[in-house]
Amino acid sequence: MTDLDAVRTLWSQTWPQALTAWGRFTRLRPPRLLPEATGSQEPLRDSLAWFNLLDVEVSVNLETIIRAGVHEHALAILAHEIGHHILAPGDLLTAGRMAVRARLGLQERDMHSALVTNLWADMLINDRLQTRAHVDVAAVYRTLDTSADPVMRLVLRACEILWSLPAGDLAGPGPHPEAEALLISRLVRAYAADPVGGVGGFALVLRPFLPLAAAVEVPWCAHHESIGTPVPGLATDPTITRDPLHPALDPRVMGSAVLAEAEDSAPVGTAPAQGSGSSTLSPADYSAVLASLGVGTTPRAAAHAWYREHASQHLVPFPVRHDDAAPEDLLGGHDAWDVGDDLADVDWSATVLASPQVIPGMTTRRRHYEQEQGTQTEAVPVDLDIYLDSSGSMPDPVRTGAPIALAGAILALSALRVGARVQATTWSGQHQIAGTGGFTRDSEAVLAAIVAHFGGGTSFPLHLLERTHLSQTSTTSSPGGGRRRPCHIAVISDEGVVTMFTNGRSHLPASFDPGSTPAARAVRAAGGGGTLVLNVPDAARYRQMAPGYDVYAVRTWDDMVGFARSFARTLWGRS
Repeated sequence: MTDLDAVRTLWSQTWPQALTAWGRFTRLRPPRLLPEATGSQEPLRDSLAWFNLLDVEVSVNLETIIRAGVHEHALAILAHEIGHHILAPGDLLTAGRMAVRARLGLQERDMHSALVTNLWADMLINDRLQTRAHVDVAAVYRTLDTSADPVMRLVLRACEILWSLPAGDLAGPGPHPEAEALLISRLVRAYAADPVGGVGGFALVLRPFLPLAAAVEVPWCAHHESIGTPVPGLATDPTITRDPLHPALDPRVMGSAVLAEAEDSAPVGTAPAQGSGSSTLSPADYSAVLASLGVGTTPRAAAHAWYREHASQHLVPFPVRHDDAAPEDLLGGHDAWDVGDDLADVDWSATVLASPQVIPGMTTRRRHYEQEQGTQTEAVPVDLDIYLDSSGSMPDPVRTGAPIALAGAILALSALRVGARVQATTWSGQHQIAGTGGFTRDSEAVLAAIVAHFGGGTSFPLHLLERTHLSQTSTTSSPGGGRRRPCHIAVISDEGVVTMFTNGRSHLPASFDPGSTPAARAVRAAGGGGTLVLNVPDAARYRQMAPGYDVYAVRTWDDMVGFARSFARTLWGRS
């Protein structure tokens, strides 16, 4: 039985040499050699080793290393894990982009995207170590002997071609998938420094060898995370959703032989036409990619991050009112305090100075105060009261990218950015209401209301609008009392918005008076204007029934830019 302490010592001493394999200036904290001498509470993984992209740290499971018989290959395994930091993926965003490309290539086998991205990164790293740093990675594969798995037979045969090894040295006795292995070997060299660009083609080649359901065990290492944060930049990247190119048709792999046929195929990294926001990941795909990365989140939380990231590109200068500052109290002289005046007004210091004998009404004094108007104005942000339609005619924003929900996120996050408070309410049929339950500065609570979905009937919560702006105890007053803050009312809906002006009916009555409806009176009382953002082909009809509200038709991603600019120009001018 191999001594655990001796293996720990060997691997600790080999760490500097492993760093040098990637350059003499490479720096990284020493690895965690598990189980640690002080005792580790972290559950050990089945992998030999892994690299944590969040903590930027290598971990090695020494007990698994010993069981697998590769404890003498410290240099190759440690240098390999460092390669996940230096070459592929390097960071969580690159890992996410690789996962997207792999999922596109795998199609209905996308449940294997974590395996494919890990194998692709391993191949790039191992080829660099074997051919440039002269680290014997092949010896590790010989010891592990994973040639029984059809996926690994293909990968190992490609390694034999890359490293000029005899057929069967790593992959075991034939027959071997020669054509596919040759394509992979050429793909590795063509995309040696571009892990995102090549992983889609790698997935296309591996796809027929992967099972439809059962998971395939990663034989070497894993670098999945266990964190609860999104991956900034991934949701809005328009360069990663283009269909991947099979290596047999890729000019970078096959050379000029296929150049003419691939003339019209732009490489990964070519941006789509201006305004085509739908070319990015959908919220559901974004959630699936995060899951493949091991990011501990839910589809709804992923949707929060998706809409936050997309909305940040269109934030508008939400209005801020500049009111005269409150009068300032200035100290004046002293007046006589008489019996019957408020006892709290007595200035006892001035009274004692006036006479050592205190005689009420004769020697008692009180301070006189004068008021002067403040010289500076006070910035008062306009609060936002937003209502989002989630009836059956509206798409579920957790599953698909909905421009109408994105419009709500733009308004809400723009208001929060300037210090305003937001009340967000999602509504559908009778008694189908969810939201923040009042004005808040919590952006996560606001986004949760924006992505909520009922899918029921259509009945605007007019009672909530009236209670907020027309009741005696209006919730738009400031938290500590004092003056009432102006508030902007926004409604995100479609044709169902008519229920806002008809007390829940779907049609306007014959004697309809637009100016006397509760919705019209509420926007006047709110004092900050109103906006209707509607998924309708023409907004003219709704402008007639909604005095005091600016009406915008938003149906496509291209409409979003025009909406944001027009909203900013109109409301900022009002402020």
